[in-house]
Amino acid sequence: MAAIRYRLTSDEVAWVEDVLSNDESSADEELVKYFVRGGLSQAQAEAVLCHREYYLSNIYLKGLGPLHLR
Repeated sequence: MAAIRYRLTSDEVAWVEDVLSNDESSADEELVKYFVRGGLSQAQAEAVLCHREYYLSNIYLKGLGPLHLR
């Protein structure tokens, strides 16, 4: 498995990727709060949010999205 950015577990990456790929209506601030309530640190939540546009605009195969280092 590829290394994962932001020190997220595989389960956290799958969850974050799902949210970033499918939630078109929440404001960025709402998503940060959601991620923090879900267990991410504030820094992690803000960092993963910068990839939102990529996940909304593209389809990635498992393990090949921007949250995975190659």
